Amino acid sequence: MKNLDVRHYLDIYMTRKEMHEKGITHPSEQYRKFTKDFVEKLQTYSLDEEIILDKNGSFFDSKGNFIMKIPY
Repeated sequence: MKNLDVRHYLDIYMTRKEMHEKGITHPSEQYRKFTKDFVEKLQTYSLDEEIILDKNGSFFDSKGNFIMKIPY
């Protein structure tokens, strides 16, 4: 599998955020907050920076710095 970058995740999570705001989807408040915060954090990175998602649902930047964890 190819490396996934900020552009990839930002596109996905911005779309999800818009769907939440328009009332198309109705996730829990915890997941809505995660989506909003994750988009805000991703917007601080270069679009071509690699993002690593581990098997526990945690996102890390290319330097191994923790970004966020998906709420379950």
